[in-house]
Amino acid sequence: MIAAPVTLANRPVRPAAAKAAGDGASSGDAVAAQHQAFDLAQAEAAELQRELAALDAMMMAQLKNEDEILKKWIALI
Repeated sequence: MIAAPVTLANRPVRPAAAKAAGDGASSGDAVAAQHQAFDLAQAEAAELQRELAALDAMMMAQLKNEDEILKKWIALI
């Protein structure tokens, strides 16, 4: 099979990074997009850390409660 010749209409599109490096306005947009992606990732990581801290606190409260119950059972013996 013979490949079609490359013309302006069907030429491969450059990746976004290459476009950003070649154009000042696009470079600023790419940096802004990268900052936004980083901020979103950090916000998600912070939320996961808060959730983990809350789960740890709940687990510790439950363990303390179970420990008190065990102490009462031992005192009954």
